Amino acid sequence: MTFTILFVGSADVGRGPLAASFTARELRRIWPRSADEVLVGSAGIDAIDGMPLPPHVETVARRRGLDLEGQTSTAMTRALAERADLLLAMSRKQRAQLVLQHPALRSRVFTLVELVTLLSGMVDGRRRQPIGRGERLETKLRLVTAAARQRTLPAVPDERVWDVFDPYAYSLDVYETVAETLEGATRTLVADVAVLTGTRSASGASRTA
Repeated sequence: MTFTILFVGSADVGRGPLAASFTARELRRIWPRSADEVLVGSAGIDAIDGMPLPPHVETVARRRGLDLEGQTSTAMTRALAERADLLLAMSRKQRAQLVLQHPALRSRVFTLVELVTLLSGMVDGRRRQPIGRGERLETKLRLVTAAARQRTLPAVPDERVWDVFDPYAYSLDVYETVAETLEGATRTLVADVAVLTGTRSASGASRTA
């Protein structure tokens, strides 16, 4: 079996492809054979299939060691949504749209920042046995996300903190800022999974969001 992570943005030409690529790279860094058990992709709620990525996206990706040249957008479909074990939206609006369109998938949907926050809280407060020790990576991910669903997000003064800004049509500097945010968030996400599953110690994991 495999565990499918789907990053969901608007047009699938910016945040989603970057987040998916960063996540896949981090998974490979800690679990070199992760591609055998985890599929990572992206799609857009308002996307049209086959649209090219803007040059700014390719530039910020290349500066961070990723090659997205030639990658194109994927439109969200019911089949894609139902195949995903975890859907990570770039904003609360997109999370709400996913739940509205696919109510049965409510328990699988977070914003990226929400899930990072929930897992970081689990790492900071965890004193029990690791989750899924000795299991396959795809099983570890199922157990970790199931545990995250049982937790509550902290109250915040501005709920926009749960969104990743959409840089579309902005300057390269804005794309750089968003890419930095996504790289840090996905690195923290994967590092926290490694800690929670006993793959790495908290002191040995890189957790910079």
